[in-house]
Amino acid sequence: MLEHKEIGKKYNKITTKNNIMTLEEVAIHHRINPNSLNTKDDALKIGIKSIKELIPIMEKRGVGKNTISDIKRLGLFFQDVINTSS
Repeated sequence: MLEHKEIGKKYNKITTKNNIMTLEEVAIHHRINPNSLNTKDDALKIGIKSIKELIPIMEKRGVGKNTISDIKRLGLFFQDVINTSS
């Protein structure tokens, strides 16, 4: 098992050819419904939605303003990537 040190969660390691997972394998690995992850853009949308849900929770818990600002900036980056022309 792999352990994600920052959040202390353990995941079963998925071994694939060249250590590259399919989108379905990524969804299963991160406990996301595989039907909601059809393209890489979907992953960005999931990330944006998660960030939008986390911000109020972080504010309520008194997380530092710099950290919240950094998370918001990450969400804006994801949004900009979705809105690119290529």
